[in-house]
Amino acid sequence: IDAEAWYLVGQDEIVLAQRNSRRSRAIASITKLMTTIVALEHARPSDVVRVPAAAARIGGSTIFLQGGEELTVSELVRAALIPSANDAATALALHAGGGSSERFVRFMNAKARELGLTDTTFENPHGLDAAGHVSSARDASLLVRHALGIPILRDALGRTSFTFRGRDFPSTDDLNGSWAPLLGGKTGHTAAAGWSEAAGASARGATVFGAVLGGDS
Repeated sequence: IDAEAWYLVGQDEIVLAQRNSRRSRAIASITKLMTTIVALEHARPSDVVRVPAAAARIGGSTIFLQGGEELTVSELVRAALIPSANDAATALALHAGGGSSERFVRFMNAKARELGLTDTTFENPHGLDAAGHVSSARDASLLVRHALGIPILRDALGRTSFTFRGRDFPSTDDLNGSWAPLLGGKTGHTAAAGWSEAAGASARGATVFGAVLGGDS
């Protein structure tokens, strides 16, 4: 594989393939798996969120949220996972963190410890490059496995698009809708992370979870 690191594990926890699987790396928007997991632990899917101006100002991949408009937590979860919207992830963090992104990031890191993600430290809820914001191929694989066990997240991770204000925002994952074994996955891309993905797949009675980090395409 033309990538810096990878990890593939069966549902029975037997490791099938790995390279540099515990090496610290940026994971970009794969971060949003943890953002949505933690947000759903601190807020109900039906909760209405008024978008803070700070969330509307965030750069990178967005759905062009406007400060003051209202969406439900479930809509923000889908926006964060399908088109990988940084503004949606930030709005979730501020809502679930009681207005504090720093508090929410502490929740993320506590959840990482709970899940055994020993190579992982989060510095923000969206995954844009930041000093010390790192994980590993092994941890990303464990993270996507946990996310796929949560029905609302599994549904979002398997969708090909998210519709908002009458506009369709396509999934960042080209495997969605084109590769039948895919259970769901989350992509990530920044200058530091390269092209990356964590996903689960099932075929012929076997289910596997894996991550590829730092690819060239």
